[in-house]
Amino acid sequence: MNNKALKYNFVSFLILTILFFIIATLAAHLASPTRYTIDKTAPIYSNTAYRIDSSKALTLEQFLAEPDKLKQRPFKDVEWDLAAQDYWLKLDLENRQAKPVELAIHFDNPMVDYLSVYHVDDKGQLIDTTELGDKVSGLSLFQYSTPHSMLTMQGYEQTSLIIKIDTVGISKTPINIYGEKEFQDLLRSQSGIWGIFIGVLIMAALYNLVLFLGIRDRVYLIYIGYIISALLLMGSVLGFGFYLWPLSWQIFFNEQVVFSNYAIAFFTVAFCTMFLRYHKDNCRLYKLSISFLALLFSLSLISFFMLEYHSSKIFFAIMVPLYILCICMIYKKLVSGFRWAKFYVMSWVPLIVGAAIQPLELTGFIPYSFAVRHIFLVAILCEIVLMAMALADRVRYQREKALYHATHTQQTELLNQAMLKQAYMAITSEHRLANLCLVKIEQFNALMSILKPSQSSQIIITVAQSLEHQINKNRQFINLESALDNSPKVADLGNGVLAFISTKIQSQAELHQELSNLCKQLPKQYKVAGLDLQLYYRYSITEPVSDDGFDIWLQRGYLGLSQKQQNIDFNTPHIDMDVSLAAELQQAMRSNTLAIYLQPIINLRNGAICGAEALLRWPTAGKYLDIEQLILLAERTGLINELSLWVIDQACLAAAQLNRQGYREHTISVNLSAKNLAIPKLVEKVENTILKHGITADQLKFELTEFALIKNHDEMVSFISELNKLGSKVVLDDFGTGYSSLNYLVNYSFSTIKVDKSFILDLVNNTTNQVVVKTAIDMAHNLDMNITIEGIEDQETEKMLIKMGADQGQGYYYSKAVPINEYLSFIASQFK
Repeated sequence: MNNKALKYNFVSFLILTILFFIIATLAAHLASPTRYTIDKTAPIYSNTAYRIDSSKALTLEQFLAEPDKLKQRPFKDVEWDLAAQDYWLKLDLENRQAKPVELAIHFDNPMVDYLSVYHVDDKGQLIDTTELGDKVSGLSLFQYSTPHSMLTMQGYEQTSLIIKIDTVGISKTPINIYGEKEFQDLLRSQSGIWGIFIGVLIMAALYNLVLFLGIRDRVYLIYIGYIISALLLMGSVLGFGFYLWPLSWQIFFNEQVVFSNYAIAFFTVAFCTMFLRYHKDNCRLYKLSISFLALLFSLSLISFFMLEYHSSKIFFAIMVPLYILCICMIYKKLVSGFRWAKFYVMSWVPLIVGAAIQPLELTGFIPYSFAVRHIFLVAILCEIVLMAMALADRVRYQREKALYHATHTQQTELLNQAMLKQAYMAITSEHRLANLCLVKIEQFNALMSILKPSQSSQIIITVAQSLEHQINKNRQFINLESALDNSPKVADLGNGVLAFISTKIQSQAELHQELSNLCKQLPKQYKVAGLDLQLYYRYSITEPVSDDGFDIWLQRGYLGLSQKQQNIDFNTPHIDMDVSLAAELQQAMRSNTLAIYLQPIINLRNGAICGAEALLRWPTAGKYLDIEQLILLAERTGLINELSLWVIDQACLAAAQLNRQGYREHTISVNLSAKNLAIPKLVEKVENTILKHGITADQLKFELTEFALIKNHDEMVSFISELNKLGSKVVLDDFGTGYSSLNYLVNYSFSTIKVDKSFILDLVNNTTNQVVVKTAIDMAHNLDMNITIEGIEDQETEKMLIKMGADQGQGYYYSKAVPINEYLSFIASQFK
């Protein structure tokens, strides 16, 4: 983490600490009313007793007539339960001073259906009755939201209050007695907490509505749904809902408070699913969460038709799997490195604490107090604030992710063309000149066709890291992110092309030499799935031109890369292979389970065998593989050079075996491709192989196609010249099938022309082919070259070619390609 990030985090932590200090101080002042109830601050003495009526048929007269059935215990010991029963509570009060006292008896449960307060004197005579409860009509909003009864006691007066609670929902009703001033303090504290809660939730809902309209992300709607559910639930539980909704609405919400609980549970699971982006994964947990949401929705509808004390039990039971599901979803994302879940995880702490304290208070494990009564409200408030922070963190991360994807490639996560352009713009704004340097991995597109995307991306990453290491030591190569001192200098342009910028103005020769040395230091091999891929590189340099735009600058760099590859073969056959087959091929070379077969070449003048063409075979491949596909696989995986050197070695070995049998004039022809020119010091390696096997250079011939000549003219002229100096002859193979030009016959020192079999297969019946073949034979002889005809399959064709004056022939009429041992037997038996 850099210094700027640390500074921002410190400031954020400091501000958060100050805010929580303010909230804690406010809570300390607002949470005090129950510490100042009248029984703790004034000489009012009380005695409590209660009776539970399961029959719901007890009357006031019966209650007063049966005092022996009362339990003389504090109200906190009442066995509150979710059941169909009435609760009768008796509160005896005595004022032990001469001064009159104004009392407020507060019943802290605004969801009670019916609450009757009977005021009786010390002789049991009814003085007056007060009817409270959300199903009692004609009350003020104040009485609905804060059920209470006012009582004036004269000096030394004794009186009793008989309280009957009849409800189908949560029956527990804490009863507190306040003096007039303390009751006003209670109301102020209560209103302050309600106001803060309502204000924060409404502002959060409006803010996220704006975000939804701008971003169109459904998670904000779910968050707003959670806020509204929290307002509905807490408005019913604490009573402030009577000030938010029409009276009839709030009474309905009180009746369906279980539905509000299901709603907040529904949006809790939905938010967890959407926020953690499980809807993008479609995994087992996502399917489970969808099923659970459907269950919650169904149970919420069923709750409309059930009594509250029955549906409440089902709801409390369903909370256990809800918490387990959400914890599992959070845990899975945390272990997977989910970056923006920390605030969301923190939001569960107050929710779990608040949700645990509320049932503990209802069951009597935690004593009632004003703070405990409002702990769930504070927990939801903290949770909603932390959820808002989590959403903000999510937006920040998504923005950073979008910026990252805009400046990095998705596959390799290296800097991309956009960062290269940004660096270029920064340089040109300072009126500086720069060289664009491109390095390309040869045949990378071919590699991509057989490698997995992750494997080809890893090759790019490996090469880029090596290149970065090389140029990082040199200050002439600039950082692509100028704001960062240690930012990367290499950009990935795709298709195996890496780019970097040099600002040192030097001669092109010096820069070319520098890049050449850089490429020599790059990885030559890359091991993947048991295959040692051979890696080759080319580079280009764009000279600095002051009026270049970036696109032109880059196009010139690509043009420099393509100049060494003037003709591109767009007719490459499709090959459906994988890297494992290439690994098998490499292993077959190294274990010599590959083989070369020899097909004889016949001297048509005397019928003697004068040589053979070495053809590659893979007898133990386990599946049929066309030889052209085998060569293509080698080319695409960088094995072609290793394969060609192996074939040359095996051809020399076969020539040595022929020497030992007395056939010293016998030649072996080997096919080479244009890609073989990339083999360093190829002619020198050929010479060493010839010496290794003790044969002469004139026993080895090399066949080159016209396509190889087109792609590498200058290199091919030099290569053929060096082979001729060595003593090996060069044959122009497949003559007439490519881009035939008489220039090839003039500019290259060929000893033989080999006519493609496509002209021979129907030679007897095709007069046009006869003219072409005859012309080729005469032209070769006039240029002092031999001519070989391949594809001879019958005696009639052979006779016609002999009549035309052809020198040599090859084809199935004589023999197919066979292993060296069969070939030696063939020579001995057929052409002694």
